[in-house]
Amino acid sequence: MIEIVISMFLLALLAIAFLPLLVQGVQQSSANATLAAATQLVNDEMELARSRTTCSSLTATSYSVPDPRGVTLQVARVVGGSCPTPTVPPAAPVYPITVPVTVTVTRSDTGVVVSSASTLIFVALS
Repeated sequence: MIEIVISMFLLALLAIAFLPLLVQGVQQSSANATLAAATQLVNDEMELARSRTTCSSLTATSYSVPDPRGVTLQVARVVGGSCPTPTVPPAAPVYPITVPVTVTVTRSDTGVVVSSASTLIFVALS
Protein backbone atom coordinates (compact mmCIF):
# COMPACT_ATOMS: atom_id res chain seq x y z
CA MET A 1 0.00 0.00 0.00
CA ILE A 2 2.82 2.40 0.88
CA GLU A 3 4.49 1.67 -2.46
CA ILE A 4 1.32 2.67 -4.32
CA VAL A 5 1.01 5.92 -2.36
CA ILE A 6 4.67 6.77 -3.00
CA SER A 7 4.35 6.01 -6.72
CA MET A 8 1.22 8.20 -6.93
CA PHE A 9 3.10 10.97 -5.11
CA LEU A 10 5.98 10.75 -7.60
CA LEU A 11 3.56 10.80 -10.54
CA ALA A 12 1.89 13.90 -9.07
CA LEU A 13 5.29 15.62 -8.76
CA LEU A 14 6.02 14.84 -12.42
CA ALA A 15 2.61 16.19 -13.48
CA ILE A 16 3.21 19.42 -11.53
CA ALA A 17 6.67 19.75 -13.11
CA PHE A 18 5.20 19.54 -16.63
CA LEU A 19 2.27 21.89 -15.94
CA PRO A 20 4.16 25.16 -16.74
CA LEU A 21 5.32 23.64 -20.03
CA LEU A 22 1.74 22.78 -20.92
CA VAL A 23 0.49 26.28 -20.05
CA GLN A 24 3.28 27.89 -22.08
CA GLY A 25 2.43 25.66 -25.05
CA VAL A 26 -1.22 26.67 -24.95
CA GLN A 27 -0.31 30.38 -24.74
CA GLN A 28 2.13 30.07 -27.66
CA SER A 29 -0.48 28.25 -29.71
CA SER A 30 -3.02 31.02 -29.21
CA ALA A 31 -0.44 33.70 -30.09
CA ASN A 32 0.44 31.79 -33.26
CA ALA A 33 -3.25 31.56 -34.22
CA THR A 34 -3.60 35.35 -33.91
CA LEU A 35 -0.39 35.88 -35.91
CA ALA A 36 -1.61 33.55 -38.66
CA ALA A 37 -4.97 35.33 -38.87
CA ALA A 38 -3.25 38.75 -39.01
CA THR A 39 -0.86 37.61 -41.72
CA GLN A 40 -3.76 36.28 -43.79
CA LEU A 41 -5.58 39.62 -43.41
CA VAL A 42 -2.47 41.50 -44.61
CA ASN A 43 -2.17 39.18 -47.61
CA ASP A 44 -5.86 39.62 -48.46
CA GLU A 45 -5.62 43.42 -48.27
CA MET A 46 -2.48 43.44 -50.43
CA GLU A 47 -4.19 41.30 -53.07
CA LEU A 48 -7.22 43.59 -52.98
CA ALA A 49 -4.95 46.63 -53.44
CA ARG A 50 -3.14 44.94 -56.33
CA SER A 51 -6.48 44.31 -58.03
CA ARG A 52 -7.11 48.08 -58.18
CA THR A 53 -5.72 49.13 -61.55
CA THR A 54 -6.41 52.86 -61.41
CA CYS A 55 -5.07 55.47 -59.05
CA SER A 56 -8.52 56.75 -58.06
CA SER A 57 -9.74 53.25 -57.10
CA LEU A 58 -6.80 52.66 -54.75
CA THR A 59 -8.05 54.18 -51.50
CA ALA A 60 -7.20 53.95 -47.82
CA THR A 61 -9.42 51.78 -45.65
CA SER A 62 -9.78 50.72 -42.04
CA TYR A 63 -12.00 48.10 -40.40
CA SER A 64 -12.16 45.66 -37.49
CA VAL A 65 -12.52 41.90 -37.74
CA PRO A 66 -12.45 39.16 -35.07
CA ASP A 67 -9.98 36.32 -35.50
CA PRO A 68 -11.11 32.68 -34.94
CA ARG A 69 -10.31 32.96 -31.20
CA GLY A 70 -12.39 36.10 -30.78
CA VAL A 71 -9.55 38.65 -30.62
CA THR A 72 -10.54 41.84 -32.46
CA LEU A 73 -8.00 42.88 -35.08
CA GLN A 74 -7.91 46.37 -36.61
CA VAL A 75 -6.92 46.33 -40.31
CA ALA A 76 -5.64 49.58 -41.85
CA ARG A 77 -4.57 50.14 -45.46
CA VAL A 78 -2.70 53.41 -46.00
CA VAL A 79 -2.08 54.76 -49.50
CA GLY A 80 0.95 57.04 -49.63
CA GLY A 81 0.76 60.27 -51.54
CA SER A 82 -2.06 61.25 -53.83
CA CYS A 83 -2.92 60.66 -57.44
CA PRO A 84 -1.03 63.20 -59.56
CA THR A 85 -2.91 64.95 -62.31
CA PRO A 86 -1.53 64.64 -65.80
CA THR A 87 -0.44 67.83 -67.50
CA VAL A 88 -0.40 68.91 -71.13
CA PRO A 89 2.19 68.71 -72.56
CA PRO A 90 3.03 65.56 -70.63
CA ALA A 91 5.43 66.31 -67.83
CA ALA A 92 6.37 64.35 -64.77
CA PRO A 93 4.58 62.41 -63.47
CA VAL A 94 3.58 60.30 -66.44
CA TYR A 95 1.18 57.43 -65.98
CA PRO A 96 1.45 54.54 -65.31
CA ILE A 97 3.07 55.12 -61.88
CA THR A 98 3.62 53.27 -58.63
CA VAL A 99 1.81 54.22 -55.43
CA PRO A 100 3.14 53.14 -52.00
CA VAL A 101 0.67 51.08 -49.96
CA THR A 102 1.07 49.88 -46.36
CA VAL A 103 -1.23 47.39 -44.63
CA THR A 104 -1.07 47.06 -40.84
CA VAL A 105 -3.00 44.71 -38.55
CA THR A 106 -3.18 45.72 -34.88
CA ARG A 107 -4.73 43.99 -31.87
CA SER A 108 -7.54 46.23 -30.64
CA ASP A 109 -7.21 45.15 -27.00
CA THR A 110 -3.44 45.77 -26.62
CA GLY A 111 -2.63 48.12 -29.52
CA VAL A 112 0.26 45.87 -30.57
CA VAL A 113 1.01 45.66 -34.30
CA VAL A 114 0.70 41.96 -35.13
CA SER A 115 1.53 42.07 -38.84
CA SER A 116 2.47 44.74 -41.37
CA ALA A 117 3.61 44.95 -44.99
CA SER A 118 4.46 47.69 -47.50
CA THR A 119 4.62 47.57 -51.28
CA LEU A 120 4.39 49.67 -54.42
CA ILE A 121 1.24 49.21 -56.53
CA PHE A 122 1.42 49.83 -60.27
CA VAL A 123 -1.57 51.96 -61.35
CA ALA A 124 -2.77 53.76 -64.45
CA LEU A 125 -4.59 57.05 -64.94
CA SER A 126 -8.19 56.75 -63.82
